[in-house]
Amino acid sequence: MISLDFLATVVLVSVSGVLGPGPLFLASTLRATKLGTLSGIQCAIGHTIVEAPLVFGFSLGLALLLNPASLKVIGILGGSVLLVFAFLQFLQASRKVDMSSTQLPDLWEKRPGIVLGIIFTGLNPFFILWWLTVGSALISQAILLGSLGGVALMFAAHIWMDYAWLGGTATIAGRGKQLLFGKWYKILLIVFGIAMAYFGIVFILSALQ
Repeated sequence: MISLDFLATVVLVSVSGVLGPGPLFLASTLRATKLGTLSGIQCAIGHTIVEAPLVFGFSLGLALLLNPASLKVIGILGGSVLLVFAFLQFLQASRKVDMSSTQLPDLWEKRPGIVLGIIFTGLNPFFILWWLTVGSALISQAILLGSLGGVALMFAAHIWMDYAWLGGTATIAGRGKQLLFGKWYKILLIVFGIAMAYFGIVFILSALQ
């Protein structure tokens, strides 16, 4: 049975795939000067269109392959990648993010936000890597705890963060505020980087037991 502890873990671990300033985040934020919150929501919808079938298709495959050996490999791999992402979060926190020097090419600025969400999600190699490693560990646990219904709950606990993050940051950017890229953003990265490192170690130790 899916527990609140597991869903809380999904939320915290999902930060490693949500907070990074990738192409989708940048497109959503830069378009927000004209569309505000709507920019983030549109991009999140496009992201979901790609992510949902990938997650449930991947779940069906994993459900057929799960065994003690595969769980150990998935746990070690997912934990290791989480440690790498934690390091990248710390590295990102040490750098200055200057949105004033960034522009969205005209080719993409004229495209609907949903289309951008689909394209920038499907062409993002880190998105695929995340679900093949960190995401697969979460999917495996969800299957063991609640079968495909557990996967649905796990996905719900993950996907709302994309809407909250993209919609929230677009709202801030649309109001012309740069607080997102100030010291509070860096603190946020560091805090969640520590959480990622913790869960990376937990994943690895659990797999080795």
